[in-house]
Amino acid sequence: MKKIYLMISLFLLNIALNAQDYSLGADLSYVNELEDCGAVYYETGTAKDVYTIFSDHQARVVRLRVWHTPEGGYSGFSDVKKSISRAKATGMKVLLDFHYSDTWADPGKQTRPQAWSGITDLNVLADSVYNYTFQVLSDLKAENLLPEFVQIGNETNGNIMVEAGETLYPIDWPRNIQLFKAGIQAAKETDSSIQTVIHIADPTVAVWWFTTAAANNFSNYDIIGLSYYPEYHDVNIAGVGQVVTNLKSQFSKPVWIVETGYPWTLGNNGDSGNILGEASILPGYSNPPTIKSQKNFLINLTYAVISNGGMGVIYWEPAWVTTTCTTQWGQGSHYENAAFFDFDNQLHAGIDFLSYDYSQAPSTTSEVSFYVDMTEVEVIDGVFVTGDFTGTAWQFMTMEPIGNNVYQYTTTMQKGSEGAYIFTIKADWNMELYHEQVPLECAPMWGTHRKYVIEDDTETYAFYWSSCDILPLLVNNTMAQSSFSVYPNPFRDQLNIRILNHKSNSIHVYSADGRLQGIYDASTETIDGSSWSQGFYLIQLWNEFNTVIDSVKVFKSNN
Repeated sequence: MKKIYLMISLFLLNIALNAQDYSLGADLSYVNELEDCGAVYYETGTAKDVYTIFSDHQARVVRLRVWHTPEGGYSGFSDVKKSISRAKATGMKVLLDFHYSDTWADPGKQTRPQAWSGITDLNVLADSVYNYTFQVLSDLKAENLLPEFVQIGNETNGNIMVEAGETLYPIDWPRNIQLFKAGIQAAKETDSSIQTVIHIADPTVAVWWFTTAAANNFSNYDIIGLSYYPEYHDVNIAGVGQVVTNLKSQFSKPVWIVETGYPWTLGNNGDSGNILGEASILPGYSNPPTIKSQKNFLINLTYAVISNGGMGVIYWEPAWVTTTCTTQWGQGSHYENAAFFDFDNQLHAGIDFLSYDYSQAPSTTSEVSFYVDMTEVEVIDGVFVTGDFTGTAWQFMTMEPIGNNVYQYTTTMQKGSEGAYIFTIKADWNMELYHEQVPLECAPMWGTHRKYVIEDDTETYAFYWSSCDILPLLVNNTMAQSSFSVYPNPFRDQLNIRILNHKSNSIHVYSADGRLQGIYDASTETIDGSSWSQGFYLIQLWNEFNTVIDSVKVFKSNN
C-alpha cells in the first residue's frame, strides 16, 4: 500500500511540474523604434509580427521599460502603451519596468528625471515617485492595459534617483527604501493584483543586498528580480541556482531572472561594437559561440532557476537587430550577436528555450557517432578514429564496418566539449603512412586534423576518407536514400541541385552558424554561392507542409 501511495504521489508531482506556468519571456522594448527604422522580422523566410513570433514560441511575459521623458519619445508612455497593446493582443502578460529616469538606469547610473531635478526634500521626491507611478498605471488601467507585474526601478544596486554629481555609494538605505515604498504603494493602490518586483544586478550580491534591505525594514515587495550576464557577473549557472535557493529559503518570495543575455556569434552586422563578447562564454560552451550554445545556455540557466524554486527567465532584447536607428552608443545594433534573429533578421533556434519542457533535466552528455567511407582505400589493419576525446594518450578506437565500405564508432561525450580527431588505417603514429590526409580547408585543428564541437543530444561526423565531402545522412546505421543530390562538394561558385523527390516544395540554405542564407523554389537547378564565405552550409529540402524532407552538408571553398 505504501508503494502504491508513493507512486501516486510521484505521479501527481510530475503532473504539477508539467502544469506549472513558469514566467518565461522577453524584453521587447526596442521593437517599435526598430520597426520605425525599417526592421522586418522573419520566421522560415516569411515576414511575421515579432510579438506573434514570441507568443507562438510560448513566451508568456513581455518586459517593457518606461522612461519618464525620453528624448525622441521611445520608451515613453505613448510608446509603452503601444507595446503593451501588442503584447496583450497576442496573449502575453506584461512586466513594466519603471527606470525612474529619462534614460537608462543601471548599476552605474541612476539619474532622476529632469522633471524632478532640484528636489531636495525626500518627502517631495517620494510624492513625485508615487504620483508618477500611480498616474501611468491608472491611465493604463483605464484602457484595459494594466501590467500584471511592475518593476520599481531597474538594477537598483546603489542609490536611486540621484542628481547629477551625487554618488551611488555608500547606499543610503532609509532614503532608497522610502522611494521604493512610494512606488510599491502607488502600484498596489492602482490595483492590488499587481505584483511588484525589486530588481538588482549580479546574483553574487543578491543575498547580501536583500538581507540588508530586510534589516532596514524593507520587505513589502512581491518578487525578487535579478540580472545575470556571464560577461559581467562572476558566477556560473550552478551558482545562480544556489543563489535562487538561498533567496527563496530566506525570504519566501519568488525569484525571477528578469534580464540575461548570451551571444550566438562574435561577429558584427555593421560597424557598431557589441555589448557582449568573448568574456560571456562560460566553460563548457563552444568558443566561438553558436546558436546551439546560446540555446543550451538558456535552457541550462532556466532549468537551474526553475528546479531551485525560481519563477523563470526573461531574455533581454532578443529582437534588437541592426537598422539605421541610432542609440546613445551609435548607429545600428550593439546586441545583434545576442539576438534571436540572424544577420538577415531570420528567427533562429535560440528562441527554443521558451518552449523547452522543464519537467525534464537537460542532458549534459551527447551520443557522438563518427563515420568514414573507405571506398577505394586499402584497409591495412582495420579502421580507427583517434582524438583528444579518447584521453591524453589519444587512443586508437576501432571502428566497426556497417556495409558499403562505411565504418562507424559511437561514444558519449560531455556537451560543450570540442577538440580534434582523425581517421587512420592502423593503430600507429606514422601519420604519413597510416593517417588520412585531411584537406586544409576542413582541417581547422593544426591544419591536419578535423574538429568536433559537441552541443546537441546527438552529434554525427560523417566523411569520406581524406576528403571534405560529407556522407549523406545515415539512418539506422545504413546509408540513407537521399531525396536530392548536391554537387560538386566542395564547390567554389556554383552549386548544382538535382531533386529526386518530386513532393518537395522549397530549398533552404543555412550557414554553419544557423543563419538562413536563402530560400529557393524546388525547381531551382543551380544556386550561386560565389559571394558566400568559406565554410560548411546545410542544404535542406522542405515539403509543402514546411517539414524538412532531407538535408545535406556542403563545403564552400575559396581556394
